[in-house]
Amino acid sequence: MFPPPDESVRIVIAAGEPSGDLHAARLMAAIRKLVPTVVFEGIGGPAMELEGLRSMARLRDLAVSGFWEVAKRYGFFRTLLQRCGDRITQHPPALFLPVDYPGFNLRLASIARRARVPVAWYIAPQLWAWGKSRGPKLASSVNHLLAVFPFEPAFFQQFGIRTSYVGHPLLDDPAFSTVPSHKGHSLALFPGSRRQELLRHVPLLAEMVRLLPSDVASTVAVAPSVDSTLIAPLIHVGVQPATDSRAVLAEAGAGLVKAGTSTLEAALMGLPFATFYRTSALSAALTRRLATIDHVTMANVLLNRPAVHEFLQQGARPQALAREAMMLLDDGDRRSQLHDFFDEVRSLLGGPGAAQRAAAIIAEMVQR
Repeated sequence: MFPPPDESVRIVIAAGEPSGDLHAARLMAAIRKLVPTVVFEGIGGPAMELEGLRSMARLRDLAVSGFWEVAKRYGFFRTLLQRCGDRITQHPPALFLPVDYPGFNLRLASIARRARVPVAWYIAPQLWAWGKSRGPKLASSVNHLLAVFPFEPAFFQQFGIRTSYVGHPLLDDPAFSTVPSHKGHSLALFPGSRRQELLRHVPLLAEMVRLLPSDVASTVAVAPSVDSTLIAPLIHVGVQPATDSRAVLAEAGAGLVKAGTSTLEAALMGLPFATFYRTSALSAALTRRLATIDHVTMANVLLNRPAVHEFLQQGARPQALAREAMMLLDDGDRRSQLHDFFDEVRSLLGGPGAAQRAAAIIAEMVQR
């Protein structure tokens, strides 16, 4: 890999998940409008590559979840961190731009700061949920946090971190500009995209589907990169696969969504849904020990109440999920209640323009 021409503005950007890939790609496009000579290198997926990313690692290689699951691939992440860190240290860019993915990016941001490279972090790490003790480390590793939730600036400023609320990037996506009606007796299933998630969630959902009435049609959202054998148990019980997750959210009558970014997408789409999640016993125990909030669904965090029902670990049982699915499909009062909750969530997050607001801050940093 050769350094770009001297007149270019080089930014190293790193996103470790499919959602981050999409948000980062929009941010890259917005930055390029303000800084036409910018070039990007780092870690990302197909959306970022379409925006010109010079990739240093494949996104799918980073897609693991859970403390134990990450620990098993420690050697891979250590090697990648060293390679990326050496690149930043030996050829310092104008800016390091981590996008979410805190476990890896916090270490890389620390390396960048030691090399006197400015760091602007888009989609701030959710330390308010699981890692307040890491606030001082983040403060020493970042120059400017670009927060996507309205309560985050006050939280991060207690550590002396310069923080700007730019709005949530999902509202930049045209898919969330309107709220579908969600009519019909169909159920959307979102088991996740990581192998570890699918191995735990697909059998659970397959057993749940067996308990549903025959008139309920179910669709499972499947990331294009997913090994088809991992969702075979769902196909065997009649669930239809679909690769367009946004269409699945828009067209279903209700949904069961694994904890994560997809729950906020479901809320903004106005889909009546419940959250579920299973992980290893060790990962669950560590999460409970570190967690500082009572909810895993972002809508519940924003509203500060259990608006969306959550089924976690042993609570995520086929019978419980089947009962919840039928209530979401048939109980008009519950559907109306969730509709009102999700309207409130949307109003809390404001309107579109997150990428443009973040790009303006970044452009100012690299052009000083």
